[in-house]
This record gives sequence, structure tokens and C-alpha cells, in this order.
Amino acid sequence: MRVLWLLGLLLWIGGWSQSPITRADLAVRLIETETCWESHRESSEARLRATRPLSDGLTAFFSGRLGELARNLTLACAALHSEANPAPELLYAGALGVRMPHVIDKEAMDKGEFVLRFQLFGFYNAEKPQTPLQLRWKVIRRGETRPIREGTLENPEPGAAATLLTQTTEGDYEVHFEIRQGEQILRQWRQTFSVVSRLSARLEALDRAAETHDDADTIERMTVLNARDVLQSAQKGDSPETFYPLLRLLQLAERIAAGWEAGKSAWQPAPGDYWMATLYRERKVAFRLFIPKQFKPNQPIPVVVALHGAGGNEHLFFEGYGLGIVLKEAEKRGWAVIAPRAEIQLAHIGGALEAVQKLLPVAPKRVYLMGHSMGGAHSFAAIAQFPDKFRAVVIFAGAGQPTQVPADLPILMTVGEQEIAMLKNNIENAYRRLQGLNLKTLDYKKYDACDHLMIVREAMPDAFAFFERAPAR
Repeated sequence: MRVLWLLGLLLWIGGWSQSPITRADLAVRLIETETCWESHRESSEARLRATRPLSDGLTAFFSGRLGELARNLTLACAALHSEANPAPELLYAGALGVRMPHVIDKEAMDKGEFVLRFQLFGFYNAEKPQTPLQLRWKVIRRGETRPIREGTLENPEPGAAATLLTQTTEGDYEVHFEIRQGEQILRQWRQTFSVVSRLSARLEALDRAAETHDDADTIERMTVLNARDVLQSAQKGDSPETFYPLLRLLQLAERIAAGWEAGKSAWQPAPGDYWMATLYRERKVAFRLFIPKQFKPNQPIPVVVALHGAGGNEHLFFEGYGLGIVLKEAEKRGWAVIAPRAEIQLAHIGGALEAVQKLLPVAPKRVYLMGHSMGGAHSFAAIAQFPDKFRAVVIFAGAGQPTQVPADLPILMTVGEQEIAMLKNNIENAYRRLQGLNLKTLDYKKYDACDHLMIVREAMPDAFAFFERAPAR
């Protein structure tokens, strides 16, 4: 119970902390850290060095010290790169963050009424080094490689600002940042924004369409409303906790609304990554859906349901854990993935299962379940709620304890050797309880040089191999 209470506290902290650091800021840092891990993970020594700051960062997050979390993410990247103590220049570079708009009205930019600028802020206090640093950036249209603009800011510090663009075409964009000391690169990361033509008018059109067609398919209508809400919030200056291309989100909503006007459904499943929503027991459930390139409309497809950890959302499996390693493993096999945002009373589980059945020709005997941390606790709840739904289940460093588990349901429990002691004890207790249920297939794997944040990346290949071996129920 104490573990569940702490994980619930984490969610509360993420939503209500008075820190000037936002969840969207931390999402950028998490992906940067995942990139560092990916670059150095072949070295067990490097991974082992990083587990301490990663675990300390998790503890800081539990207690709401978000700046300290960011500092530990800096230390984790430094530890992955070298066994030497991080230089002051590196600590200072890691303290700098960038904020900028995430959606821009193209007409306002064309009229000269808006210039896309960014401003630096501090994640944590760090002494400015005497050696001058340099912030460089490249603006790139997503899907392309040639920069449309490049720039440099000398001696970057919190409060400094610079112009990224004054004009450009409609599209989804990335900004690639790096901080240098001379020719040495201290940090690299990326952020995203979208330029949209007639943004306000198009959002108003979505509003009218949703009001006019209030009897439309639930998933389609909730997807349109979700897109409207996300874009309206971004227009007001709020930052979505994702790198999802917002113009693409708007265009999907507009295709759906156009289908209503034509008197037909606009949803035609095709390979891609979709940000959608549904309604389940009067609760909105936002979810990400991945359809692999091997998809054929008349062929049943296996599906993985992925439940994120506390403090996360539907984007975490797709962009965070192992830089979306679940999608890489699913793509190899031609499987689909659905990742819902956690909701109270576990509405997201039923919502995801119901939605994917409507959207895809799901192979009924090949629905798999995985969950990380709090998502592990939700996985145990899903097993009890839908005992005949899943072919196999994988728990990554899960919270909670199993209650009702069918004896023929294969389960794999995974944990890092460097997991926080309290969480590791809970996981081991859950495994012993499962052993007492005499399951036909129960595996338990430990991963050295691995902590709570990186267990999903390290265990994911084994998770899919376990799914493939699972016998029909």
C-alpha cells in the first residue's frame, strides 16, 4: 500500500507542483537522457555509473524537487559518457532549458505580427563558468534533413532570448540545440513546434463540426475534440508533453470532420502513429495508436496494450521508454500498439480495449498486456477485470500486488538490479505471491546495471520474445 501511495503522490506532484519547471520541460530532458543511454548502453560500466543519479532523480521526483531531478539527469548523461567527475561547464550547460511556442499562426507570422523566439531558463542553480559557452541551433522541417535556418547565441544564460524564425511555410518542425565549449559538444537535444495556416478559423470549424454532429462515432468525435483542446491550449502558450506533430493532429481531426459532412466515416486504418481519444464510462481516454507497415485491412493483427508509469501519459511508451523501443519491436513482427493515458477507476484499460477493437481487425487470441511501475499495478487490475482478454502479460518494475490471476495466463516479471530498494521489495513480494498461485508460466528476470527508469528499454526485447512464446489460452 505504501508503494501505491507514493506513486499516487508522484502524480499529484507532477500536476500541482509550484515549481516553475513544467512537466513539458521534463519530458524534453527525459528524451535527452534516453538518447544518452542509447548511445552508451553497450557498456555495462557506463550504465552502472548512471543508475545512481537516475535513482536519485526518481527520489527527487517523488518529493517534488523537480530541479534536482533535472540536475540528476545531467549527472546521468555525464556518467554514461565518462567515469570522470562532470566539469563545471557541463553542469552549467545541463542547467539551461529552452522555452518557445509550440504552435504558431502562419498568417500572424506573414503579417509581421509574430516572430518565433525562444527564451532560456534555469532548471537548477549552477555557477556560470569563466570559459565562454555557445548555444547553436538548427531549424529543420520534420521528415527532412537540410536546416532552413541556423543560429548561435554566445554566452547563454537564463533569461537570454533569440529569434528562431520570422517567416516559414506551414508544417511541423524540429529545433536541434547543442551547447558547446569551443569545439567540444556538452549537450544536444531537440524540441518541436508547428506552423499552422488559419489556426483560429480551423479550430472554430472543428468546434462547429463537433456541435453539429454530436451523434457521430464516439472515437471520431472524441478525437476531434481532443485535437481541438490540445491545439487551443498550445495556442494559449501551454506546452504539450510530447513531440507529436500538432499540424498532423489537426489534419486528422479535419479529415474526420469532413467525413461527417460527407455522411461517412473518415477513419481508414493505415500504417502510422495516431493520437486519438475515446469515451469510456463517461470518461475521456486519450491514447496513442501505432499501426505497423505490414498492416493489411483484411488480416487480423496482434495488439500490445501498454500502460505507462506514474507521472507519465500516453506518449511515454511512444517517445520516452527506449525512445519508443516498443514500436521498433512491434514493427519487426507486424503488431499494433495502443497506449492509453491513465484515468481514475481504470477507465483507460476498458477504453483502450474497446477502441482498438473498433479501429482495427484485432486477432482476438493475440492481445498482449504490458505495464511499467504504476502501469504494472494497473496491469494486475486489468487481469482481474478482464481475465480472458490477454494472451500474456509483462510487468516492468511494477507497483501493486496481484489479486485474481488465471492459472493459464503467462506472466513475466522484470526488475533492474539497481532498482530502489522499496520498489524492488514490492516487486519481489508480487513475484512470490504469483508463485503461490501455481501459474503454468511465470518468469522473473533481473537486469544488471539497470534502474527503474531504464528497465523498459532493457527488458523490452525479452518482453516481445516472451509474448511470441506464449501458448494459446
